[in-house]
Amino acid sequence: MEEMVAVDEALGVKEQLLIIHQKEVRDAVAERFPGRFVFAKYLSMRSLFAYRIEEVVQEIEEMESDGFSMAKMWFAPRARDFVGGKAEPINLRNPRLKPVFEKLEEQGHPLLIHVGDPDTFFATTYSNTSVYGTKEDHLDQLEYLIRDYPKLRFQLAHFGAQPEIHRLPRLASWFDKYPNFVVDTASSRWMARELSKDPKRARDFLIKYSKRILFGTDGVFRKSAKPVSRDSTGEVVEARSPYYVRVLAQRILWETDKRDIPLPFPDADTEAIGGTFINGLDLPISALKDLYWDNAHRLYGSMVA
Repeated sequence: MEEMVAVDEALGVKEQLLIIHQKEVRDAVAERFPGRFVFAKYLSMRSLFAYRIEEVVQEIEEMESDGFSMAKMWFAPRARDFVGGKAEPINLRNPRLKPVFEKLEEQGHPLLIHVGDPDTFFATTYSNTSVYGTKEDHLDQLEYLIRDYPKLRFQLAHFGAQPEIHRLPRLASWFDKYPNFVVDTASSRWMARELSKDPKRARDFLIKYSKRILFGTDGVFRKSAKPVSRDSTGEVVEARSPYYVRVLAQRILWETDKRDIPLPFPDADTEAIGGTFINGLDLPISALKDLYWDNAHRLYGSMVA
């Protein structure tokens, strides 16, 4: 965390969303970095997967007193691996989950939710649709939530799981129909890989819906080897922080008109075919201002501890 904060300070990032499981960790971080973070409570997925709904409702009731401003849920398809044969797979349309979403509406807490995964995962890891379902079904479940809980403010992680060019029309239809959600641009490699495939369509989309899109990199605190960084010619420059290269990749994507720039860290989804290359969208300053600052400040600025 010290490394991430130092890198982000150098890049001009002043406030961030931090997802934490436990109040004790939240309090320690708030003391160490006062005024820097909006804290999201990672709700107990063990309780949700087992449909122990009363436990999750209690967590939501205690969020404000525990110093959390919003909630986080994770429903990637591989959640089925954790459920196994012990319980039925989670289905967001299951009426037993209603008290959870209704309590979030009642308390006024926004919900950051991960549903679905990249198309590349469904072609490989999730190819067994009898186990993992189809991506379309996962997206149908997500649309059900934003449609049936209009008073709940949603942040849909990873561009609503739809940065793939052929999926942008569906995401656009959601933006047009449902005013109660925004999306974020985590993760950097997923955004760079997919939106670079048609820079014009991607650019037009980002500009049209610029007030509904938040910058994010999906950084996770863990020890790892520092990835290789490359300059505009593809030559290796130096080993840089994982946090720096995530931001660098998106700055190339959003701010430049560069073509065929190697992603400055590995992308396992494309390593076998030569890697991911970034084609910049060259967004106008107005869209960048929305993306980097205005949207997050408007939605979450009052929540910074």
